[in-house]
Amino acid sequence: MANNNLKNTIGKQIFENNFKLDKSKTIIEIYNETENKLERITLKEYRTTEFPATQIWLNYEVKDDGLLLTELLFPFNLNCTTPWELNDTKEIVEPYLKVLQNKTKIDLKKAILIAKKSGLKKITEWDIDYEKRNLVWTLKDKENNVLKINAKNGKIISEIKEIQIE
Repeated sequence: MANNNLKNTIGKQIFENNFKLDKSKTIIEIYNETENKLERITLKEYRTTEFPATQIWLNYEVKDDGLLLTELLFPFNLNCTTPWELNDTKEIVEPYLKVLQNKTKIDLKKAILIAKKSGLKKITEWDIDYEKRNLVWTLKDKENNVLKINAKNGKIISEIKEIQIE
């Protein structure tokens, strides 16, 4: 049921081709009556607990052309509705959907190539989001150098190089 809600928001084809549920990273929110507080545990831990679940956070890997674009956590309460408004979910996934719908000239592979040509060595992190109404790739390497690339035209917006001071 939760998958269907997300599928309807994102679109069936993109959901089925690019979103993969990662059960090992799914989180269950429980009410621990002994300590009178909410706790977040793994699905594996939930199978052994006596406390009731209040909410489930489904973890999805979002892939584009075989590369991990991002991981997203979506909350669902027990009746499989998300506590977020539909517009909140759309806002969170919108930058990724632009890439998955081929509405950006620069996809992740091209962004990585541009970053490598610009001197980033071992790229460890990347993300895409809006900055000043422009869709921007942010890539970071092992040395914490950061490069921001316009997803529409491939131009470098900013570059931050870490300098080691000893």
